[in-house]
Parts: sequence; C-alpha cells; structure tokens
Amino acid sequence: MEKNKIKYILAALAVLVFGMLCYRDRALPGQQEEEMAAIFESASTQQPDSAAGDGKIYVHIVGAVKKPGVYAFDEKPRVVDVVTEAGGFTKDAVSSEVNQAEIVEDGSQVVIGSKRDKKEKADGEKPEAEGENRSEDARIDLNTATKEELMGLTGIGESKAMSIISYRETNGAFKKIEEIMNITGIKTGVFDKIKDRIKV
Repeated sequence: MEKNKIKYILAALAVLVFGMLCYRDRALPGQQEEEMAAIFESASTQQPDSAAGDGKIYVHIVGAVKKPGVYAFDEKPRVVDVVTEAGGFTKDAVSSEVNQAEIVEDGSQVVIGSKRDKKEKADGEKPEAEGENRSEDARIDLNTATKEELMGLTGIGESKAMSIISYRETNGAFKKIEEIMNITGIKTGVFDKIKDRIKV
C-alpha cells in the first residue's frame, strides 16, 4: 500500500510540474505581446515631441532696414521688435507709414518702404497724368500722313486716301483742313466726323 501511495504522489507531482511548464510556455507569448504594446505606446508618445517645431516665431523683414533677413522670437513680436532685431531703420526708410505696434504672426514678412521707392512710384505715375496734354499730337497731318494713316480716319477708305495724297502732290500742301472737302466723295458729313482728328 505504501508503495502505491508513493507512486500516486510521484505521478501527482509529475502532472503538477508538467502543468506548470505548460502554463509558463503559454504565458510567454502574452508577456511578449504586453512588452511590444508598451514599446509601441512609448514610441507613439514620443513621436509628437520629435516632430514638433522648436516653438520659435520666425519673421522675414525686408526693405529699408540695416540688416534684412529672417529672425526668430520666443513669442509673437511686434513690428518694432522685428525692426530693432534687424538693426533699425535706414535713413531712407519711411517709418511714418509703418505700424510699429502691430503684432506679427509666425511666417510673416514685414516690408519697410523707402523714400526712393516712393519717388519711383510717383515718377511712374507722371506719364499718365500728362497724357491729356499730348492728345493733340495724335492728330493726323494731311500733308505727311501715309495711306494707312489716312485710312484710319472714319469714312476714309483706300480710294479716298489715295485721292488725298494725289491732291497734295498736284496742288501742293493743304493750307487748312477744310480743303479736304475738295476731294471727291468727302463732304460735310465726313468732314464733321474727322475734323478733330486731322491737322495741317
């Protein structure tokens, strides 16, 4: 009987050891999964930090400042701060037109105008302002106009243009614009339409 009990005890111990070994083998994959999940969680937590910028505000300033360029600030600066960082205005700067109290956003460009730019802009507008004074120069001279120029007048085709040229070659230069009505086919109606566009 005692030998049988010993056998039973040994058998029970063998089953217990075998069960523990099986449990350990099954538990290992689970532990690995937990470790992998922890690694992924750590990586996802750290990724935003590595992808994030340095938290600086970058502003590009150009124009009439001593040191144009891109400058970094710890917080949103005002225009006056950016100008100061760029060495201040040049003597040519039109500082009165700059709102130095304005807050500058990240990635913005600040342009400081100069007196030279202002003068060049004013000079560029002058020809348009003076254009009205030269409107009289656009009139066609009956004594020097080409056939094509004469044909640009209302009611004057190729035939009438050739007649005008032939008339001045035969009779000499036109002395007054009304003489154009001596040309066959050019009467008061046509003359009234073109009198402001011709001269002698």
